[in-house]
Amino acid sequence: MIYAVGIASERTIEHFTAGAGARGVEVETVDLREAAEQGDWQLTMGGDRPARLGGHTLDPEGAYYCRITDLSALQEERGRALHWRWLTTALTAWLDHIPGLVVNRPSIHSDNGSKPLHEWTLTRAGFTVPESVTGSSPQRLQAFAEAGPTLVKAVSGVRADSRLVEARDLADFHPWQGPVHLQRYVEGQDVRAHVVGAHVHAEEIVSGAVDYRTDPDAVFTPCELPGPLAERMVRHTAHLGMSFAGWDFKVAEDGTHWCLEVNPMPAYDWYDRRLGGDITASLLGLLQGGPRD
Repeated sequence: MIYAVGIASERTIEHFTAGAGARGVEVETVDLREAAEQGDWQLTMGGDRPARLGGHTLDPEGAYYCRITDLSALQEERGRALHWRWLTTALTAWLDHIPGLVVNRPSIHSDNGSKPLHEWTLTRAGFTVPESVTGSSPQRLQAFAEAGPTLVKAVSGVRADSRLVEARDLADFHPWQGPVHLQRYVEGQDVRAHVVGAHVHAEEIVSGAVDYRTDPDAVFTPCELPGPLAERMVRHTAHLGMSFAGWDFKVAEDGTHWCLEVNPMPAYDWYDRRLGGDITASLLGLLQGGPRD
């Protein structure tokens, strides 16, 4: 059995389950919101023990596509907040220890939540990563911005749009406002690639915006990545303990693929629609027992 675990109304979960239905693949959707609100769940550690969640019996030998979201911070009542926290804590522990396939297990070695660490580990893994600086020193930040085109990005894994900044934009910056993460801006085309097991689905994105996600006129075209780069992406995704990841690159005029980040829980539906559902097809193949490497 394949389970989709997350917020049932979330667009990526909806896209995945709809894609499975269109292909005649049975998927059982486990709605965390329903389970948290009803308080109807029982998770027993032990690896081979079934769990009960929101009226569903979860098979530890099953295959799981997960988008675990903890909404405790959004609850006005303390009791509801605790239900969310307890549920997601217990569920992630259970998913980490079952023998079935989990895409992706909560214990993956992702450091995407800390951009400085994330960029450092990507460099160590052999990827070409733009120069960056993180800090609260106005002088150091301004000096970096003066040295060339500069982006300001979220220092954590929180979703935020990137934008260009100049040294003068940091003139009134105070250390208590930091830390700030600045990265050297790379001119070129964007590439988004999704690794699913051994498969790589890539799209080139032509946009006049600094952050193509803000551009409604961006043009997406399927593309092939250089073989050695694609192989390194597959190896590093597996090294991190993942079987599904979203990769972002900038391709400079000289052909250099500058690696920006690896997303361990990509909202892939936006890209998959332009690929005719190929990413969903690969995900389903993996979850049905297809090759992982």
